[in-house]
Amino acid sequence: MSASDLSVGCRFADYFVISGLDFDSGLEPDRLCGDNLHVSPLDRSYKGKVLAHYPDNVSSNPFDEHAVCMATGLQFKTQKHCLEPKFHSFVVTKENASRYYGFSLIIYEEVRNRNICSAMHTLQAMYITELSSGQTPPGYRKGSGKESSRSLPRSFKLTPHTGAALTYYDITKDKLFVAKSISLICQYPFVRVAQLFLENLFRSLPRQPGPGLSPESYVYNLLYEVPVPLIGQALRLYLPPPEPHLDPVPVVIRMPNVPEELPLLDYPLRLMFSMLGVECVVQLFACVLLENQVLLRSSDYNKLMLVAECIVSLLLPFSWAHVYVPILPAPLYHFLDAPVPFVMGLHADSAAIAMNVGSNGPRSIALGSEANLCLVDIDKPDIQLPEELPIFPHRTPFIEELNHILDKFQIQRPETEPTKLNVPINGTSHKYYNDSSMSSSCTLPTGGMRRKHSFHDVLEWDEARPLNASPPSSPTRRATPPRSEALQRIVDIVRRTGVNIDDVDADTVMPTLKKKVLNDEEQYYEDVRFNNAIRETFLNRFVHIFLMYENFVIMPDQDRESWLSSRESMVNFDKASFLSDQPQRHRPFLSRFLETQMFATLIDNKIMANWGEYDINLQVFEHRIKAVKRRLGEGGCAGRGYSVCAWSETGGPVAAAAELEVGAPAERLPHRAAYYRAFPARLDAAALAAPPAADARCPP
Repeated sequence: MSASDLSVGCRFADYFVISGLDFDSGLEPDRLCGDNLHVSPLDRSYKGKVLAHYPDNVSSNPFDEHAVCMATGLQFKTQKHCLEPKFHSFVVTKENASRYYGFSLIIYEEVRNRNICSAMHTLQAMYITELSSGQTPPGYRKGSGKESSRSLPRSFKLTPHTGAALTYYDITKDKLFVAKSISLICQYPFVRVAQLFLENLFRSLPRQPGPGLSPESYVYNLLYEVPVPLIGQALRLYLPPPEPHLDPVPVVIRMPNVPEELPLLDYPLRLMFSMLGVECVVQLFACVLLENQVLLRSSDYNKLMLVAECIVSLLLPFSWAHVYVPILPAPLYHFLDAPVPFVMGLHADSAAIAMNVGSNGPRSIALGSEANLCLVDIDKPDIQLPEELPIFPHRTPFIEELNHILDKFQIQRPETEPTKLNVPINGTSHKYYNDSSMSSSCTLPTGGMRRKHSFHDVLEWDEARPLNASPPSSPTRRATPPRSEALQRIVDIVRRTGVNIDDVDADTVMPTLKKKVLNDEEQYYEDVRFNNAIRETFLNRFVHIFLMYENFVIMPDQDRESWLSSRESMVNFDKASFLSDQPQRHRPFLSRFLETQMFATLIDNKIMANWGEYDINLQVFEHRIKAVKRRLGEGGCAGRGYSVCAWSETGGPVAAAAELEVGAPAERLPHRAAYYRAFPARLDAAALAAPPAADARCPP
C-alpha cells in the first residue's frame, strides 16, 4: 500500500539545511562565542552561515537560520585531528512553547581555497608572535586543558600528538579542513532514521565515476514523499545506502499506539544509564521533578541532547514546561543568570567561557541561585546536587528494580567504585546513601557487568534475592533472576574436581553468559524494549503514588470560560488531605512536588478533560491507573508498599509489519555529476522545488 492510499500526518522533514564556510566572506571571528584571541587560531570559533536550505519556507514552521546554524561557530582542523563525521541532534523551542527537532551531521572537508589557507597561516603567525612576546595572556587552551607556556615557539616543536602540536597549522606541511553541517529539521524526533539518512547521504556521494543517485534524489524523497505515520501505523521508507553502488536501505518507523503504548522516544535510555549509573539518574530525575535548575556539561553535543531528552521523557505523565535548551548556543549564555527553573546543556569548550576554570575544573557558575542548581558533568561522570534534596519515595527498592532491568538487558554501568562524587554546592557534607528524608550528594554504583568474573562472583550474582523480597541492607546489591539449573550443575562439577572457584574465570569457562553481539538493527529493537521497560517502571512509580489522586481533585462548578479566567486564584487540589494519606517519610518530597508547575498542569488537564480536551500524557496515566485498580481490586488500592511494574516485561510491537510504504528514491537530475570531491554547498534548487500541496501541517 502506498503513501497516497492512506491518510497520513505531516511530512517527515520540513527542511534540509547545509551550513558552513562562506568563501566569499572569508574568515570572520564569531564574536558571539566570546573573545578567544588567547587561544590558537585552530581552537577559535569562526562565523558559519546557512549556505542553502530546501525548501525556501514552510508556512507552518518558518525557517530560522539562527536556530539551525552551528551552535559554537565554525571549526577548523588539520590532518592531525580526528576528522570522522559526528552526528548530534538538537531541539528548538518556539515562542508558543512548541518544539521542533534538528539533526546535524558535522563533516570536515579539505580547504582548497588559497586565500583561506593564507589567512589561517597569518593568524597562526600573529598568535605565536604575540604569545612569545608576552603581549597576550596564555589563558585556557582547549587542546590540553592546562595553562600555555609563554615560550610557545619551543613548545610547538614537541611530538605531533601533544596539545600544542595539534593546534599548530603549517601551511607548507598541513592540510586544512573546515566543518560543514548537513541537517534535517523535523517535527518528530525519529532519531535513528535521521542519523542513518544523514550519515548514508554523505557516504553514498559518488567519489569516482560509477553508479549511484544524486543527493538531490534522496533529499527530495525524504522532504516531499515521506509522511509521518499516524498513531498506531508503521511506515516503510528507503534511505541512502552506505556505498554509492548499493540499493537504498529499507527501514520502518512506527508511531506508538497511545494510550495503550507510551509516546514516541527514539533516544536510547541505555546510553544515559551507561554514562551516569542508576543512582545518579534517579537523583537527577528527582532534581528535575522538583523543578530545580539543571545544567548538563559534556564535550559531546549528542550526549547533552540525549541525557536531556531521556531525563524529561521519564517525567511522564508530567512534562517540563520551563526553559529547555539542551545545547545552549553562545548568544544565549545570559540564560544562565535567569532565576527560573531550566534544563540546559553546555559544551565543555563553551563552558570555559561561562565558568571560572581552575586546576580542578569548573568551580563556579554565574547562576541565579546555586542553592537550587544541579550540575551534571556527563563525561566524568559527576553530579552536584541542590541543598537539602528530599529523598524520592521508595528510592531504595526503586533503584533495585531499575538495576534488575539493567541486569536483564546486560547494560554496562560506569566502572567506578562506590565513592562520594562530590560535596554539595553549598559545601555541606552528607552521607552518600541513607534512608533519611534529605540528601545532598550522589554516588556511582559499583561497576555493573564487570569485565572479568570468577565463579564465586557468578554464584553470588545468581543467588541474589527475588525482586519482591525485603530491601537489602546494602544499597548497591542488585536483584537478579533465580539460579539456573545448568549453572548449578557446572559449579558442582568444578567443586568436585577440587578446583577453587575463586580462581576460575567465568568468562572463559562460560562464554554463553556473555552478551550476544548485536548488529545495528538488532541493537535498535533491543533499545526499544529497554526504553519501554524503564519508562513503564518510572511511570509505575507515579501510578502508585497518585493512584487515588482523583479523590483530591476539586472539580469546578463553573463553565469552561469562567474557570479559565479565574483558575490562577482557585484551589484545584486538596494537598493537605492528600499528604495526610502518605507515609511520613515521603511527605518532604511530595509536599515540594505538589507545588511544582508540572503537577499544577496535570491537575488543570484533568479538569479540562471534563470539557472534552484530553491531554495525551493524562490519557496514558489514567489508562495505567485503571489497569492497576482492576488488578488490585478496590481493597488493594490504598495502603500498599512498594509495587514493581507489571508492564516492564512487555516491549510492544517494535518490529511490526509496515502498513504503509513509500517508494524508493528516483533520480531527480537529468545529468548527474560523474563524481563529487566534497558535499555540495548548494544543491539543484529546481530539482528540489516543492510539489503542489507539499506544505502539509502536522495534526495537533
